[in-house]
Amino acid sequence: MNRFSDIDCLFKRLTPVYGFRVAKLVSIEEALQSVQSQIDELPYFIKIAKKYCHYPSEHGLTHDESASVYIYTMEWGEQTLYRVLNKTLRNENRHLLKVWFPYLRLFDTALNKLPTVKEVVWRGITEDIGKNFTKNQIITWWSISSCSSSVNVIKGFLESQRNSTTFLIEAVNGKQVSGYTEHESEDEIILRMGTEFRVKSNALDHPNGSYLVHLVEIDDADNNHTTLASSISQMQLTTTTNQISSSKFILI
Repeated sequence: MNRFSDIDCLFKRLTPVYGFRVAKLVSIEEALQSVQSQIDELPYFIKIAKKYCHYPSEHGLTHDESASVYIYTMEWGEQTLYRVLNKTLRNENRHLLKVWFPYLRLFDTALNKLPTVKEVVWRGITEDIGKNFTKNQIITWWSISSCSSSVNVIKGFLESQRNSTTFLIEAVNGKQVSGYTEHESEDEIILRMGTEFRVKSNALDHPNGSYLVHLVEIDDADNNHTTLASSISQMQLTTTTNQISSSKFILI
């Protein structure tokens, strides 16, 4: 698993997370101190993040804010920070999140300073869950969602897998973190925890077992629910696996 495929496949109804917004802004060391028991060698990975993160920042991020984004995108095994955090964000016991509030405040503050993008982004998972999505269904992803603005990045993770599902997402509040991540070539866009989506149409399936699911981010600030598709005409989209590379999907 990687963070682009760390997707909640269960449609749970959970309580929104907002208590972190009143947490005090502290250093990344202090922000993660209360979760050290959950992640082995965390102080070492914090040092790596602070050493290699993008700082000084042209977007005004502090050293600790930049490091909070960098460490989220690091991968070091089963106890990688994003895996532990997202598992907790999907847990029905919301009290377990309190120890994460200082880090979530630091991370959210960093995202607020980064550019907001309104564009098509991509995610993928090596499971055939596309059949679980139906037109006009409303879903919520309670964890932090890493996406890529490049479909080729997602294809790279899925190309050797059959029975996969690719998500084409019309994002309206994505945060552009490329340049602040461990791997800049992944063109990463982050959607915040608790982002809500509408399924644009029934999943497009392929005989090899792969699916394409078209999601539209619901923007509470947009009463007209304008989608990217309304301003994109006849946009041809590359498919996500070698087996269906000759097919073309159209945004409608």
